[in-house]
Amino acid sequence: MPAQMHISTKNESTSATSCEANAQAAANDTERANIPAAAHETAQSAAEIVRSFCDSHAHPFNPNPISKFVVLVLAGLCIFKHLPTDTPLVITLLVFLYLNDYRATVLKALIVYTVLWFVPNFDALSSLPDVAKMFLCFAFMIKLFILPYLAGKFLVKGSSVSAILSSLYLLKVPQCVSIPLAVMFRFFPAFKEESAAITTAMRIRNISKRHPARYLEYVFVPLMIVSCNLADDITKAAECKAISNPGTKTRYTTIRFRVVDFLYMGIVAALFAGGIACLHYAI
Repeated sequence: MPAQMHISTKNESTSATSCEANAQAAANDTERANIPAAAHETAQSAAEIVRSFCDSHAHPFNPNPISKFVVLVLAGLCIFKHLPTDTPLVITLLVFLYLNDYRATVLKALIVYTVLWFVPNFDALSSLPDVAKMFLCFAFMIKLFILPYLAGKFLVKGSSVSAILSSLYLLKVPQCVSIPLAVMFRFFPAFKEESAAITTAMRIRNISKRHPARYLEYVFVPLMIVSCNLADDITKAAECKAISNPGTKTRYTTIRFRVVDFLYMGIVAALFAGGIACLHYAI
């Protein structure tokens, strides 16, 4: 009988403690519910302002695709002019690639550009023999295209397809341009995966490039079929998402301009303008 009374007392004390905890939680909820509406609206507006300048889901050093498009255009214009600021421009792109954790790409590009840096320009090539001129001219063309190549690689690797489509929609790009680009950006990653899977399967079956006829039959024919199926599947998926609907769409990815966007475009634009100015005053 005392043991039963002891158990009953213990249960009553536990129940009383639980009731006190529930009452305290209810009081806290009541206090939260009594927050003034003005203070709540002020907090929401402040959070919206912070969100407009910084996207918490984006990499802190990854600009939006619009900034990358601008830099890609400037890098493409550098092909027509051999600017004296080419090396700082390449270093700027490599720094941004490194900050976004593309270290293997940075290492390969740095090695290639270091080798190409010793290639003479067209004026110096004119006095060399024809064979050396041919190979060095080819290397010089690679040196000219390495800047837009790095800018384009940063755009493709550092931007999701949804972010690119949201940028095109924000720039009012016609759908006859944005829809093929959407299919293209979806197609190549999937095609690369399927190509690697087919190549691995053929390697397991001891089918390699040593037998060109068998390699063409067992690798390229499946790749052609897979590419057609991928294009159909991606097009159907895009149509199911009403990509061709002319109405206003709601985008999952929001494009915002942050400090890194102005920094990225500002550095590249300043180096590009400085190189043009150096050429102008040198003439």
